[in-house]
Amino acid sequence: MTCYRITASLCCALLLLWSAAAWGQAGTQLGPAPGIVELLPIELDRRDANRAEFDRLKLLGAFQLRSKDARFGGLSGIAIGADGKLYAVSDRGFWLSARMHMDARGRLLNLSDWQIARLLTPEKAAVSGQLTDAEALARSADGSFIVAFEQAHRIWRYRAPPESFHSAAAPVPMPSEILKAPRNGGLEAVSVLPDGRIFAIAEDLENPDGSLQAWLIDNGHSRQLSYVPSDGFRPSDATALKNGDVLVLERRYNLLHYFSARLKLVKAQNLRPGAKLAGEELPRLDSPLTVDNFEGVAALETNEGAVIFLVSDDNYFRFQRTLLLQFLLPNSRSTAD
Repeated sequence: MTCYRITASLCCALLLLWSAAAWGQAGTQLGPAPGIVELLPIELDRRDANRAEFDRLKLLGAFQLRSKDARFGGLSGIAIGADGKLYAVSDRGFWLSARMHMDARGRLLNLSDWQIARLLTPEKAAVSGQLTDAEALARSADGSFIVAFEQAHRIWRYRAPPESFHSAAAPVPMPSEILKAPRNGGLEAVSVLPDGRIFAIAEDLENPDGSLQAWLIDNGHSRQLSYVPSDGFRPSDATALKNGDVLVLERRYNLLHYFSARLKLVKAQNLRPGAKLAGEELPRLDSPLTVDNFEGVAALETNEGAVIFLVSDDNYFRFQRTLLLQFLLPNSRSTAD
């Protein structure tokens, strides 16, 4: 899970107290979860319910996901599977998936056929303890999934659907430097490029110049580069587009502004060893917009452009929400310099 550094102990303590009773009953339940999640439309900009333009992105839909099932929540990474379903991982070690229903324009109408199951270890046992904190999910070209974890820093690969939920994890070699990251500051932003390389950014592992350590991982070999987040922000996820560009989701938390998020576009030609990446800001989501702890980003490319999904991690707190936003990055601009 992500407990913010300024209030980490309080966050984790409240979380344990709130969920202990319910979790003891629900933590081992696996399998189908029909109808457990409600998809509730919300207004992203409550001052202007008809607002559609958010910088370079067009809003397609804004929703809250709500469920009484104690397993649901903590969504820290999302991806679109080769089967067209929406997949997610939670920071308590669960897989989630749902079938997406969209209109002719690509707008999300509903999510159905929800499935929830425990992530499995290389020994095909359910993850437990410090092995549960899944923070990033990315789909590879062959349909397999990459999952990155904090607490016990590692990257595991799972088979493509429909075997993902039942497959044993296959460890992926990663740079040894990530083991120096704080327990809650590891690999939260991970994507798979079209050529198969993994692009990963450490959330809280700084270089001497203040940039964050990042890597291009290819068949067990890693090349280092760095990433410069927006002031006060930290990367929380990433997803690659078909042209090799990468969208990096950043988030910020402070007591004054609560949550903020930014989506950055990193051009494919800049993803090279030794590079210092900054990215171009697309939208900025801040108060008074409806925001929460955005930790997951995924993209589905269409004839009109890249349909982008953002999801927030509620940390299993009653006072936070699981939000799902859907934007369009039009084709005419997705490759602009």
